[in-house]
Amino acid sequence: MSTHTPGSTPTPAGVLGPDGTVEVDADGARVEFRRRYATTPDDLWSAVTDPERARRWLGALHGDLRAGGSYELRMGEDRPDADDVARGDVRTCAPPHLLELTWSFPGERTSHVRVHIEADDDGALLTLVHTGLEPSAARGYGGGWHVVLDQLDDHCADRPVRPWDALYDQRSARYRA
Repeated sequence: MSTHTPGSTPTPAGVLGPDGTVEVDADGARVEFRRRYATTPDDLWSAVTDPERARRWLGALHGDLRAGGSYELRMGEDRPDADDVARGDVRTCAPPHLLELTWSFPGERTSHVRVHIEADDDGALLTLVHTGLEPSAARGYGGGWHVVLDQLDDHCADRPVRPWDALYDQRSARYRA
């Protein structure tokens, strides 16, 4: 198994850095992030699952986010040439802590996304794990999820959400082999 933990500067003990990990083995690839947000778990859950809020930082979210439901996520509406649509089924939805989904993206095999939210000191900790990825796609997802989580931070901090393209160009280099 190979593991890549991006970033060149050490993170002080007890402080989570923004970078995720990409692991590749014989069964496929896995991307994982752990991020702290200066908000409550309930507010972070709302930012992730409420369609009106998700539209502000992620994209148009449609569907039924209850266990057994299905969803469609249209990303990239801020880019004129984007047609990025993920679809899937909701496996687990336990507000405000756990959301597990299948993730189907055109041209890729179905993978799985798990979002776990918990209280952490005076904020909330979000752990995102995306498994079952094609190894060739994993590093792109590393950069992509990095940007999405940065945009979520902008939204939760009530700052203007930075554009995808500018962030992706900066962040994706951290996940290249």
